[in-house]
Amino acid sequence: MYFLLPLLLFSLTSAASLPSPDGPYNVGFSQHIVPHITPNDPTPGPGNALLVHVYFPTYDTNRSSPVPYIDTKSATIWGDALELPRGLLDKLTTDLRRDASFLSAPTGHPTVLFSPAAGFNAWMYYGLLANLASHGYTVVAIDHPGEPPVVRWPNGTDTIGLSIDVDFTANLTRQVHEFRVTDLAAVLAWFPTFVHNHQAPFNTSKFLALGHSMGGSASVTFAPGHPSVEAALNLDGGFSQHQTVVTDVGVPVLLMSRINHTTRSDPSWAEFQEHQTGWWEHIAVYGSEHLDYCDIATWNEALGLAPLVQEQFGPIGGSKITQIARKYVGDFFGWVEGREKGVIASPSLEWREAVYVNGSDFDHGYSQEQKD
Repeated sequence: MYFLLPLLLFSLTSAASLPSPDGPYNVGFSQHIVPHITPNDPTPGPGNALLVHVYFPTYDTNRSSPVPYIDTKSATIWGDALELPRGLLDKLTTDLRRDASFLSAPTGHPTVLFSPAAGFNAWMYYGLLANLASHGYTVVAIDHPGEPPVVRWPNGTDTIGLSIDVDFTANLTRQVHEFRVTDLAAVLAWFPTFVHNHQAPFNTSKFLALGHSMGGSASVTFAPGHPSVEAALNLDGGFSQHQTVVTDVGVPVLLMSRINHTTRSDPSWAEFQEHQTGWWEHIAVYGSEHLDYCDIATWNEALGLAPLVQEQFGPIGGSKITQIARKYVGDFFGWVEGREKGVIASPSLEWREAVYVNGSDFDHGYSQEQKD
């Protein structure tokens, strides 16, 4: 977890909308408890359950039960970390429909399993995850109660977790990474029964693994042992576990990163790439930094705040990095499903911030890193 510097505050008295999903569907939302034992859980959590957030496509237009973006206790913790006035983050709103009706037939897309950054909540990726749902994907995002500062359960109670500025030592990082992988496996095993019980038109035979930071590393680590997982996407996560870097994943892997996350700065990425025999690609984004892949950079824009100026956030801005992540994640998943590669195949002036660094399709081992 990283400490965040103060922001300049503009006057704001009304609700503030985060970037809306841009797909043809509205987005339904529900939360569910998944029983799962974590042996020797290093967090203050109960270690006996996970909380999943399900985003799914719907035609429902009723918003009589709006879904708050952030719970009150998390708003206080994050607002204090940002040195914002109490109550400001509570103004953030979503376009989600709580417990909306399902579509009458499957969309055909795989189900996306999502794992957030270490110490972060799944709801902090609304900009990307809700957008995937608006394009027909079912997204199951996983919280491990006790790891983020707060997890609010569906009944309104809270589990207080690790401090927002906890020191992720090598030992704690290893432990959290290990349970992140088993959390993904537990949700994968739970999902078919959930779908059957709710008669939901969700895909239970094909999955895509997606994650940010430690969640990205965990998603790639998780993929090889589960044949139903067709691809993995890592948003700027270093591979902290040797098991991951020496494993041939066997399915397509996309690595997206900040511009200075290279094989020179992170040898784990170099070793990982050397062990892959299947398709992989590394795309870096100019102007982005590590925490730009979550929603935080969009908060200040929605609330009328000055741009973030801090080492974990780049000058690209929340709206632009959200657009880029949506485009590249969407085109990658679409290609895995059999459609054209889109921007994954070649650079585009529209998305000029995205740089193709290296990959299995590059001739003669050429890479932008070698050129530079």
